[in-house]
Amino acid sequence: MNNIFGIILSGGSGSRMKSSKPKQFSKLRDLSLLEHSVKSFNEWGFFKSIVVVSNLDYIVDTENSISKYLLANDRIVPGGNTRHESCLRGLEALNYDDKDIIIFHDSARPFFLKSELHAVANAAVMYGSATIADNVSETVVTCSDGKVESILNRDEINLIKTPQGLHTSLLNILLKEKLEEDPTDLCSWALQFGVKTYLIKSNPFNMKITREGDMDVADKYYDLFKQLEEN
Repeated sequence: MNNIFGIILSGGSGSRMKSSKPKQFSKLRDLSLLEHSVKSFNEWGFFKSIVVVSNLDYIVDTENSISKYLLANDRIVPGGNTRHESCLRGLEALNYDDKDIIIFHDSARPFFLKSELHAVANAAVMYGSATIADNVSETVVTCSDGKVESILNRDEINLIKTPQGLHTSLLNILLKEKLEEDPTDLCSWALQFGVKTYLIKSNPFNMKITREGDMDVADKYYDLFKQLEEN
């Protein structure tokens, strides 16, 4: 492994939170969600450079929010129409070779650990593709017309989170292949070509800020996460 690069996806519109601004600018304590991610990435200290992929309409807001956390090699670039297109825009902004690691992260997830970045990077070296995930603890069912149809094996069901890591030797293969459908994340991208992404158990607070009320939950998690981070 030569270098590690980071891509932070920050192209949301805030529609599901019914906010006038995208969720990445929502404040959790004294920092925006985007600031939390960029600050944690650069505090980790192992990234060659970081690319923040922004909604084109909010490039200036993004610059104003995170400029003090960006280092000389870091960049902000406009995203695409889908998450995958935004990933590709981020990749285009990086100068990587076939022995590097790319770590992707959603800016709407402020509660990830530096140790999880280590784990994702190491697993990407070993397996090509890796992600933070959490096994479900409740009964999971399929349903039709509001009624239970079947019970799924919850031991085989995981909730996929970020950060996610990808070795560039695998990336170069994925970029050459024609997609059957637009991937929703790294796992679905790799699986289209038969690559099984390695799962790393998430810390218990890695929630995604998506809907109204999520910021209230995140505020309650904040101190608990900081205690975990310090241990």
